[in-house]
Amino acid sequence: MSDTNEPKIAAKKFESSTEHAKKALDAATEATKVVKETVKQNAQAVLDAGKEHIGAAAKDLGDAATATYEDLREQAKAKAGAYQEKARVAWGDAASRAQTYQSEGEAYIRQNPLKAVGIAVGVGFLLGIIFRR
Repeated sequence: MSDTNEPKIAAKKFESSTEHAKKALDAATEATKVVKETVKQNAQAVLDAGKEHIGAAAKDLGDAATATYEDLREQAKAKAGAYQEKARVAWGDAASRAQTYQSEGEAYIRQNPLKAVGIAVGVGFLLGIIFRR
């Protein structure tokens, strides 16, 4: 009797192993789906975090550029003010010297009127010769 039971037991065991293999395949398929979804969610989370960091970096870079621009602008204003003051002083000195030369020239002409007229005629004559050519 044991001979007839053995093929039935083997067939049942074969069917059972087939069922277990199918369930294992289904479980592996489900595990793959879960892993895929988990990876997808994690990748999206990492991507979102990366976007946030890039946005923050861009903002920080813009703020740094603005601060640098403001610093350079203030330095340029300071330099322009310094040069403007130097130009004002130089202009004042030049005007003062010109006024001094004018006063000295007028005083010389009043003290030596004939000499001044003679020099003016001589200079005029020389300039006439030079410009005629």
